[in-house]
Amino acid sequence: MSRLAFVWPMPSSAPTAAAIRLLGFERAAGRLGVQATSIVPRRGPIDSRWEGVPVIPLPLYGSSAAGGKGFLPDLLRMVPSTVELARTLKGQQVSCVMASTPAPFIPMQALLAAKLLGISFVLDVRDSWEMESVTHEGRLRNWVKERLERLCSRSADRVLCVTPALMNRLVSRYSLPSGRVEVVPNGADLSLFHPGPVPRDLDFVFLGSLSKYRNVEQVLESLARVRLRDRPITAHFAGSGDVPGTAEVRAMALAKGLPETVRFVPSVPHENTPRILRRARLGIVSLSFEDVFRAAIGAKTYEYIACGVPLACLGPPGNSELREFVESQRLGFYVSSPDEFAAQATTLLTDQQEWAEVSTNCIVASRRFDRRVLSEKALRNLVVPLMNGRAGNGGPSRR
Repeated sequence: MSRLAFVWPMPSSAPTAAAIRLLGFERAAGRLGVQATSIVPRRGPIDSRWEGVPVIPLPLYGSSAAGGKGFLPDLLRMVPSTVELARTLKGQQVSCVMASTPAPFIPMQALLAAKLLGISFVLDVRDSWEMESVTHEGRLRNWVKERLERLCSRSADRVLCVTPALMNRLVSRYSLPSGRVEVVPNGADLSLFHPGPVPRDLDFVFLGSLSKYRNVEQVLESLARVRLRDRPITAHFAGSGDVPGTAEVRAMALAKGLPETVRFVPSVPHENTPRILRRARLGIVSLSFEDVFRAAIGAKTYEYIACGVPLACLGPPGNSELREFVESQRLGFYVSSPDEFAAQATTLLTDQQEWAEVSTNCIVASRRFDRRVLSEKALRNLVVPLMNGRAGNGGPSRR
């Protein structure tokens, strides 16, 4: 029987958005009866959250990261590790390979292995490298990675993108045939993310790391402006209490006069995240003002609304995918300055009827973005036909 291989930068047990994306596809494969294997870089103990999909660690690009050896050793073994990947795919009787980007080296290895074996290749683009280059230094390295992303995108039998704007950007940037590219939103697992009976004792929650592209300084300034309106605030920055840079951010929060009730707490297992969200009244989504981020909607956005948490968005002015998503369905607010943020947040926090209406809108909207449905539809309509040697049609509907 033919098999599908997911070639990913980490296993689905990792605490990252990429891992959760993989987990959705793994579980969808199990429900559809698709034989699948996940192949990841060898970086120490590895397991899978979905027992139906075995995980095979190989010395792919990135395997040296855990040992502190880094870039050069990974490059030197690119050829032998790609050959080993091809042998593994052949031994597993794989007929289609699906790889994840923005990091382009592992998808390139997956593409080369697929070409060696004459099997199908699917590229899943969560973020383009154009977005990642904003926070990654090195002009030459970014140039090389952009060229690799171009190669992978143009060589793929199918390209999946998480938003329509990202799809359009890739089609234009790399001259891709539009019929080969489909939108498969991140979504949220609604069996896990849903409202609960616990009190909403947190004004704000911020999920994720304190990365540069999340515009953390402006978020803290926005919270400081809320507090200047003579309103005590509570907030959890979840996923930031145990990572490099947190001390600097805490010092920044202190300098802006934010109280101890604005807390920076470590990340929790993904299955425990809904416990935090069910306590929150507003979910912060922030993006840097670079033009490229107009195409982005983070995975946490869908998890917020699934738990009935209205969105408090801070992003670039003008049109964007996130702004259209929020304003077209009245899921919260989208602003581009701390003063606007403070005004809108204060209104939602103090007007219980308004908050309840927006929260209900969020719950209703989330039903269109159930990760289980989206992942199954993508595999069934777009990937399984490639495994069987024919083109797929009718993927997840575009918003």
